[in-house]
Amino acid sequence: MNTNEIRCKFINFFKSKQHTYVPSASTIPVGDQTILFTIAGMTQFKSCLTGEEVRPYTRATNAQKCIRVADLDDVGKDGRHCTMFEMLGSWSFGDYYKKEAIEWAYEFTKNELNFDLSRFWVTVHHSDDEAFQIWEKIGVPTHRIVRLGDKDNFWAMGPTGPCGPCSELYLDQGEHVGSCAEQGKTCAGPGCDCDRFLEFWNLVFMQYNRQEDGTLHDLPMKSVDTGCGLERLTALIQGKTSNFDIDIFLRIKQKILDISGHTQKLAELSKQELESFNVIADHIRLLTFTVADGVHFSNEGRGYVLRRVLRRAVRHIHKIAPNWPKNKSFLAQLVQIVIKEMGEFYPEIATNQKRIEDAIFAEELRFNSTLDIGLAKFHAFIEDTKNKHKKVLSGENVFILHDSYGFPADLTQILCQELGFQADLDSFKNYMQEQKQRSRTEAKFYKFDLDDSPWIEFNPANQEKDKSFSGYFLQATTIKENHDVIELPINFSQIKKVRQLKNKFFEFVIENTPFYPEGGGQVADNGWIAVQAANSKNEFEVIDVRKTASQIVHLLKHIEWSSDSAAPLSSTEILNLFGQNSKVTAFVDLTLRTATMRNHTATHLLHKALQIVLGDSVRQAGSFVHSEGLRFDFSYNKALSNQEIKTIEGIVNKQILKNISIKVHESVPLSTAKEMGAMAMFDEKYEDHVRMLEVPEFSLELCGGTHVSTTGQIGLFKIISEGSVTSGVRRIEGITGFNSLEFCNKLQNQILLTAEAIKCAESEIVNKIHSMKENSKELEKQIHILQSRIVNTQIASLVANAIDLGNNIKLVINVLETNDTKEMELLCDRLKEKPATIAVIAANIENKAHLMVAINPSLIKQYKKLSAGQIVKQLSEIVEGKGGGRPDFARGGGINPEKIPVALKKVVEIIQLAI
Repeated sequence: MNTNEIRCKFINFFKSKQHTYVPSASTIPVGDQTILFTIAGMTQFKSCLTGEEVRPYTRATNAQKCIRVADLDDVGKDGRHCTMFEMLGSWSFGDYYKKEAIEWAYEFTKNELNFDLSRFWVTVHHSDDEAFQIWEKIGVPTHRIVRLGDKDNFWAMGPTGPCGPCSELYLDQGEHVGSCAEQGKTCAGPGCDCDRFLEFWNLVFMQYNRQEDGTLHDLPMKSVDTGCGLERLTALIQGKTSNFDIDIFLRIKQKILDISGHTQKLAELSKQELESFNVIADHIRLLTFTVADGVHFSNEGRGYVLRRVLRRAVRHIHKIAPNWPKNKSFLAQLVQIVIKEMGEFYPEIATNQKRIEDAIFAEELRFNSTLDIGLAKFHAFIEDTKNKHKKVLSGENVFILHDSYGFPADLTQILCQELGFQADLDSFKNYMQEQKQRSRTEAKFYKFDLDDSPWIEFNPANQEKDKSFSGYFLQATTIKENHDVIELPINFSQIKKVRQLKNKFFEFVIENTPFYPEGGGQVADNGWIAVQAANSKNEFEVIDVRKTASQIVHLLKHIEWSSDSAAPLSSTEILNLFGQNSKVTAFVDLTLRTATMRNHTATHLLHKALQIVLGDSVRQAGSFVHSEGLRFDFSYNKALSNQEIKTIEGIVNKQILKNISIKVHESVPLSTAKEMGAMAMFDEKYEDHVRMLEVPEFSLELCGGTHVSTTGQIGLFKIISEGSVTSGVRRIEGITGFNSLEFCNKLQNQILLTAEAIKCAESEIVNKIHSMKENSKELEKQIHILQSRIVNTQIASLVANAIDLGNNIKLVINVLETNDTKEMELLCDRLKEKPATIAVIAANIENKAHLMVAINPSLIKQYKKLSAGQIVKQLSEIVEGKGGGRPDFARGGGINPEKIPVALKKVVEIIQLAI
């Protein structure tokens, strides 16, 4: 069986057991800030396993694309580690438990994989008698059921939370396989890390909730989470001891062989060459999938991981193809073979082929351009380290290679090891931390869920309603603070819980909130909550709204309390304030909401316009929509021309002028939306049923945000800036509505002021400026002629009064009264033309010492030690600065102009030592 057949066989088997097939999630984990990448099949089901989320199915199966880079340095050296791999999985969310999980795993192993059961072993947790008995009952001999401890057979999400025992399935690869056999030792069986017994499937039984004190409490809902690595399973089925020898990798490596120009076959490669082939084959899979999912090369986070991986791959390309042209991408040519092998099951990589190739092409060439310079710098650092009789490259040097030449620290470490050195990575981390500290700015928003203040519960939680937004279509009913608002009563039954944070800040949870929570790039609504209690009237400003896994939380600020005078309220006081006898009213600020809606709908029009002008491979890479404007990031590798920007603006405004009625499609099955061609964000989490926004005959996108009802309500769309965010990502900033009008008015005013300043009509500004520039050039010519005449007069006097150093050598020393270094340069150039002449010119310009030295070339040839660079360097030290340059001309200076006379007194002495 090949890799694709095994994947389909696994999924179809569990579908036959009434499991719902759930497509692979993105490699970018959604809603989980604890990890950079999706690292396991259970990542997208974490909230289901903890009970925070309820889905319409209780059984699931899938094949998940996963990324793990913790063991990056080991990839290619052994047959087990891959940075990108597929995890086959099956799950039960409070449905079946150990019996079915074990029986189905055994059935699939026996009947579908046709493994030799005499080589089949399992492990269970030493305390899990139930699992042991189930395995025994279905026919596994007891001597092949091994009990192991917590280290091997107990799984947990973290130090606290859901956890439980697990049972692992192994296949004995034979006595001849593994490090124990190589060392003449006897393998201890499953659990030994020699690789003879290879674990290929893990069944996790989540039945406990670990408390902070370490005690285990039974979970109310027991679940099953199983994971089976596809590459490892395929290797076992195909009789291979290395993942890199399975069918899918062999075809990628053959393509690498073809591109590299190697004449030998794969089987004839040396061990070192094979390692490089394995690294490149592995890394191109990671790059293809992550770029397709919307990750961009950068110097932080996920983007930095991609950059490290690509540069590691390039390093191995230079090993197998040392003469590969630096203006040509090797890796981009491998994207096609990855798509051919995996694109049928993962269509997103085929859909985004051009964007993937363009991004990899640009990044590889960017690294190639600095690689030689960086390597030269690295070897210079190594030479310096040798001279100091040390074997460890300093953290400062590692940091410079990282910061200035783009060398990831692990690449520098590898280069060091190849030469018998080590890199001081601990010190490097300190330098990185200092750099982060310098650039770190304080966050401007309150961080939800980081406060441990107690909640006061009012009504039972209802997850569906507590995280529901009901305010899509609101009309203003009154005016508040000069803003249009809608006044909405909040019934006591809607109030779920409240807690006071610090002084005047509160968190507030209600069901079916009319306030839009931040999401999808759109900022949260603002507004007010008024509370009329029995003996008091309180008003709170709604300053932020965020959605968590189970609820929408409103951050409130009491308007009348001062931050340091208000004592925390007691539980009773909070209960009375928001209690059944109080009148609670919400006021949503529709002035800000409407301005935000204009900008949000404009981003949809902009997205489509970008694809029309720049190509379908353009994809949204991020957005930020608020009342003042919009920011839209998109995948593209070069700056937009003025004409392209003008065309994009025109397309958007044409749709606005059509005043098209916008259609909202509620609760559309996600699969249907994709079939309809709806565009989606890579790192947004979507439910099984989604909301679509359609601008008929123009744009269709998944979107949960708020929008205008017709395009005409946007007003005027104006692009105010376009630039680069990071490698392969551009950013457009734009404005709409009244902000566009204000922008145009300011622009018009600037035009009027400019016309007045240069005394011409508005229509003649450009011509007048061109005329002024021509006049300026003519004046500069006249000034240059006058300066030359002055200099010629000075030269005659300076040469006549030059110091005679003997051998017909003349030394001119002069302190020039000038505010322009160009005048100094002109004087030096003319004096340098004089036979056997040395000129030293100084000036005090803006309270700083400026020095220049010029020497006639004939003297440089005659006196090998004579150098303008060396002279100016010594003089600059006297004026507390530095300098340098060529043997015939150099410049320098310092912060102490008062020492210019002292420096000039040293000139004769310095020159005489050289001649």
